[in-house]
Amino acid sequence: MKESIPITDAKPGMVLAKAITNDKDMTLCADGTPLTEDLIDRFLQMEIDNICIESNKEMSQEEYLALKEKIEKRFVASYNPNSLLGKIKIALLGHLESQKGSS
Repeated sequence: MKESIPITDAKPGMVLAKAITNDKDMTLCADGTPLTEDLIDRFLQMEIDNICIESNKEMSQEEYLALKEKIEKRFVASYNPNSLLGKIKIALLGHLESQKGSS
């Protein structure tokens, strides 16, 4: 699961889940990169406020049901599972199910 955190909460060993890019969309640090003290210090100097990290935090049943409801509402008109929107809905629900955890 991915989680956005303030750079001030970052700890060495955490892994970037999303690449860090500059205002010209140039990649400064790739996703999958483990954080080090030096890297965290560089991000602070570059005034990066938040980063997206890989998290072992499991999704609660309440979070799961709320997200499932949002997906169902957004794709309420997608009755046909063979349509593009129907396939997107199925993919999103499948991904959500895979993130649910054991709660």
